[in-house]
Amino acid sequence: MNNERRQLLLKVAAATMVGIFLLDRFVLEPILQGWSEQTTRIAALREKVQRGRQLCERESSLRERWARMLGANLPDEVSAAENVAYKAVGRWVRDSQISLTSLTPQWQNREEGYDLYECRVAATGSQPSLGRFLYEIESDQSAPVSLEECEFTTRDPRGSMINLTARLTFLRLKDPKKSTP
Repeated sequence: MNNERRQLLLKVAAATMVGIFLLDRFVLEPILQGWSEQTTRIAALREKVQRGRQLCERESSLRERWARMLGANLPDEVSAAENVAYKAVGRWVRDSQISLTSLTPQWQNREEGYDLYECRVAATGSQPSLGRFLYEIESDQSAPVSLEECEFTTRDPRGSMINLTARLTFLRLKDPKKSTP
């Protein structure tokens, strides 16, 4: 009888262990994983809601900025757009008092609803005048321009005359009415 009772207890213990294992594997793990995924989704949604609220709070300033950007958009006609870019570069060169050695323009047509007018600029000047040139580019709001690359070199041991090589891109929206936020 002692032997039969021991076998019965071992069978019950083995069945209990298998039951606990199956409960853990097929019930508790999926529930815990689901809670974890749900927590992640809720956190992501809260972040999106917070971002949406921030955008709603800043809507008027964003719309004003977009209107300024559309106002500074390059004209649809290629020659008029190039003229705006040349005038802007000329104004920056004049205001900063540097010597422009070359200006190489190139259009890049994009399918995404905009075109880029890329200009490679080579100029020489002193450090303050080249700094002023870069400031003029970055602070000008009359032309949609971005300074993409900039490299300084000098052959003068004192660094009094510095060469600047830069790549500027001007933006032209193809149909600004369709891309209103």
